[in-house]
Amino acid sequence: MKNIIMKITVLGLCIVLATNMNVVAHASVLDAITGETTDVEENQETSENMGTSDFTFSAETIDTSYTFSDIEEHWAKNWINEAVELGFVSGYEDGTFKPDRTITRAEFSKLLNNAMHIENAATLNFSDVSKSDWFYNEVQKSVASGFFSGYENNTFRPNNPIRREEVAKVVSNTITSGNIDGDGATLLKDYSTIQDWAKPSVNTVYNKGYILGYPDGVYMPSKALTRAEAVKIIYEIIENENIERGFNITNYNESYTNAVVVGNLNILDSVGSGNVYLKNVVVLGDIVISADKVNTVQLTDVKAKNIIVENENNPVKIVCNNNISIAKTQLPSVAVIQRLGSNINI
Repeated sequence: MKNIIMKITVLGLCIVLATNMNVVAHASVLDAITGETTDVEENQETSENMGTSDFTFSAETIDTSYTFSDIEEHWAKNWINEAVELGFVSGYEDGTFKPDRTITRAEFSKLLNNAMHIENAATLNFSDVSKSDWFYNEVQKSVASGFFSGYENNTFRPNNPIRREEVAKVVSNTITSGNIDGDGATLLKDYSTIQDWAKPSVNTVYNKGYILGYPDGVYMPSKALTRAEAVKIIYEIIENENIERGFNITNYNESYTNAVVVGNLNILDSVGSGNVYLKNVVVLGDIVISADKVNTVQLTDVKAKNIIVENENNPVKIVCNNNISIAKTQLPSVAVIQRLGSNINI
């Protein structure tokens, strides 16, 4: 039996997300974090103006000895180099990385998909995403994994620069909760300006140390993300979360905890008539119950796209304790969902 052990490192360094929707960060903000003096010029070119061939997020093998001409004095140099070495991001043909360019929702989807090795794809019906778009498959993957969803008017807005509060929502859908105590971002001066739908996510990723506030005690939820900032956040997720590439549960009466499962989590027949306990688990796919005689599947701090019970005669009991988020269920009529805790969405 394999127990999944979570690695959590709460980082004290503030992530500098100091771009607005059209300009890059001023040097004074970066200096406050890095302790270095840099000359950062304003750049009016946004990600929306970049051609497809101009923007490179690559999962291919990369020459890690290569040095970009524009990151030597940049605060994110080490994170950029580490991300390139892992192979989920690359630079431009002119030898630059352009770390302070803003990044769109579609581009962030591609970067996260590459880093997490996402393969599942969803069917799309967004009015502003078509099969001819370079990002079509990336949006399919990010929706299938639960990173992103669309807007109420059936749009995805792929070319919009992604904002800090949006990033917090996406990141919280990617990581385990960690059950870390703390006030989150509630003590920051502009906490009230964070939209209500984003506040739980902002607090989660704040407590995890992935996205913190500015040195002057503000969060600035509407600021746009840059390439450098996106790389730093996602690199830290890869380093600090326990990521499994699919997982099969074969033993019973034991807990399976603290993991991000890319793909499906399968509960197999070998669990017999025992119980299965999932705690602090994010499934970027489906929880598939193949075990015909399993007694209960007990969930605490669990997120998943679907719960699927394969046998239509399986009377399994799904016990929901606290903090459950399951988008859909495919259960036989004899199965039972028992809601015991709080914050249950299934």
